[in-house]
Amino acid sequence: MTFPDSTGTRDFPDAAVHSPHPRSSWRGFSSLRRAPQATLLLALSGCVLFSAVLAFTALGTRPLVSPGEARYALIAREMLESGDWIQPRLNRVRYYEKPPLLYWCVAIAYRLFGQNEMASRLPSAAAYVATVAVTFFLARELLGGSAAPLAALIFATSPGPFLFGRFLSTDTLFVLWLTVSLLGLARAAKSHHRLLGPLLFWGGLSLAGLTKGFVGLVFPLGTVAICSFIFGPKPLAQDLRPRLGAAIVALVFVPWHLLLSARDSDFLRFYVVNEHVLRFFNAREPLDYMSLSVGGFWLATALWFLPWSLFLPAALGSADLRSRLVIPLAWSAWILLFFTVSAARLERYSLPMFPALAVVIAAYWRKVIDARRSAPAGVRVPAWVVLGAGVALLSSLVALRDSAVELIISLMTLLDSVYREYFASHPEASFAAARGCLRLVRPFGVLVFLLGVASVLASRRPRPRLGFSIWLAGAVGLVCFFELGHDLAAPDLSQRDLAPIIRELWEPEAHLVVWGTYEDYSGVSFYTPYPIRVLDGAGGDLLFGYRKGDAPGLFLTNEEFKQLWTASSRVLVVGDRSLNIPGAVLLAEGPRSVLVTNRPPSRPAASLSDGPKEAR
Repeated sequence: MTFPDSTGTRDFPDAAVHSPHPRSSWRGFSSLRRAPQATLLLALSGCVLFSAVLAFTALGTRPLVSPGEARYALIAREMLESGDWIQPRLNRVRYYEKPPLLYWCVAIAYRLFGQNEMASRLPSAAAYVATVAVTFFLARELLGGSAAPLAALIFATSPGPFLFGRFLSTDTLFVLWLTVSLLGLARAAKSHHRLLGPLLFWGGLSLAGLTKGFVGLVFPLGTVAICSFIFGPKPLAQDLRPRLGAAIVALVFVPWHLLLSARDSDFLRFYVVNEHVLRFFNAREPLDYMSLSVGGFWLATALWFLPWSLFLPAALGSADLRSRLVIPLAWSAWILLFFTVSAARLERYSLPMFPALAVVIAAYWRKVIDARRSAPAGVRVPAWVVLGAGVALLSSLVALRDSAVELIISLMTLLDSVYREYFASHPEASFAAARGCLRLVRPFGVLVFLLGVASVLASRRPRPRLGFSIWLAGAVGLVCFFELGHDLAAPDLSQRDLAPIIRELWEPEAHLVVWGTYEDYSGVSFYTPYPIRVLDGAGGDLLFGYRKGDAPGLFLTNEEFKQLWTASSRVLVVGDRSLNIPGAVLLAEGPRSVLVTNRPPSRPAASLSDGPKEAR
């Protein structure tokens, strides 16, 4: 990957950002120049191709995990099969926690490519690549062409965007539309009386709202309020064309809400009160997640942005950068403040900050590269920090192996809300799950150590381009290790391996039951074509629909289950490892789940390597 040079090219009038408003002290980077259009197009193509390789390589090999991926995949599949694209349903039960844009995208992917893991993750992967491109244009708008590929590559190689770009989730699509809105705000603030900026701002805002709800409107509008205070309210409001914005919101964001409200009078109360207001205060029903502390959320944010978060102190310490990057800094600060105040904080909620922060880090590195001197303290200190971390990791494996296991457990609980909740109720399972990832610690420590050595050596020479390239290579290695860890954990959170056993033992009169919270084992529904009934599972995502009387035959009482279990028909039950049913025959067990049946197979199932055995 080559970067457009900032020297030897002619300045263009819009290479630097000048304040559109009299109250701003906004001035352009004198050292950041705009590269020729052909060079910019080549750099953009390289960034998009690079991110596409990261996003789409082996995208469908990892099984869908429950509850996160399987839940959204099933809702999309049900939309496609029923033809009802307005009312989301999970296992025939109303599901109103999120708007439908992600489900629509996944359903379209299923229609084009079939119902499989690759098609399930295709919208997220495409959104990740598209966000890399939008980040490129955002940096070009704010900094000039020479910094644009730096920002795009910084975003692409951050672990958070990369991992969620390979995961079926609302978050990556949400980040894309918010970044489009941020780009529109930057253009509107810079280019008076032009239409593209307001169109991008209001269009991105509306699509973000259609992906994840009202918070998609809160982040862009909150940033506008902050910038209006800095720039002056009248000019910025006029540049954004609020009448045009109201029309776009009315055409894009509002219709689905009105259509579902007309069909279900209970929708708005649940959607607005429970899923927005009460969620903000961590008081929604059901409270089926464990929120992070403020410190934990800030730490998770820094970890998802490694290694680039190490350069934030130096970038933010520059008064020059702070005065010239008001919009991305206001955007990031508003999102961080919002979730710091909110009582509901999950590790992925900081992802919308990263395109803006990538621009900030790119501005810092562009100045370092243009200086053509030995690296400043803002580059040297992170290099020594990484070297020290590498030494500490390798030392812990030699002297304190148990400490390495505890570190893995801490990371899993910090960066994955499913493990955070499961380990809280099953502490004995944490060590088994962590030991599975322990084999990655040694090569990961070697990578960190080598990155530290290389970056320290590079920081002692006046070759900042080499230094950035070393950090970029280290970031690629880092995201690869995150992906390997995800691959190791995925079978623990998936039911794909149970599907062949269920298919082999299925009979015309058989019953398949999930004992416990349905969404925790919803992968069974994705990987098998059989109807599923639920016992003790109405307390999670199905609670609202259960109370409204949806799919009454879906939910079993204890008496109904006892009758099924003692009847002559085969009953297959998926549940937690602590599941204890008298007379149950164990068919398969994993770190978190088991599959049992009420009578032994008539012949040993080929999928059972050790044959069936009596359940504990």
